[in-house]
Amino acid sequence: MVMTRLLKALSRALWGTVKYLAQVLIKILLGIAAIVTSVVVLIYATADSTSIDMVPRLNTLITRVNDYKVTYFQDQDWCKALLAEAGNYASSPASTCGDGDKAQPFDEQGSEIFTRIRDAANKASITPIIISVRSEGGIVSFAQVDLSCFYCYASYIYSPQAAYQPDKAEKASVTDMGGGWYYVNTGI
Repeated sequence: MVMTRLLKALSRALWGTVKYLAQVLIKILLGIAAIVTSVVVLIYATADSTSIDMVPRLNTLITRVNDYKVTYFQDQDWCKALLAEAGNYASSPASTCGDGDKAQPFDEQGSEIFTRIRDAANKASITPIIISVRSEGGIVSFAQVDLSCFYCYASYIYSPQAAYQPDKAEKASVTDMGGGWYYVNTGI
């Protein structure tokens, strides 16, 4: 009789432990699912589009950059930089911010151009961290728009004169978007 009571008590304790562990496991799985969902949403929210409707928006952005004779634009939380016919500006003396030693603090004209380029990027629904433009005779011959991307190193490349070919060491995936534009993703 004592043995029977002991076995019943042990079985109740074991059953209670199993129920508790099952509840903990369910909570852990739900937590992991929530984290994975958040990461997927973040990736989706930070990824830029490769659809055909991006081409006119990119063209408008690069036209605006070229109109102000900007060859380099950088917009990151730690660095704002602009290299244009109007001057060479940077918000930080760091060598990775703009043209480093040769840059000056922003003046009124540099700040105005920077703001207009940033506004053009916002209007195009693009979040660039760096824009580089080469033009010949006032016509853009190459442009690179590096994107703020959580899980990748991605850029829009404008190469109207020849199909864009990344370095073989880069192992990049290249998507032809039409109109001389390419989406290049080198992953992480």
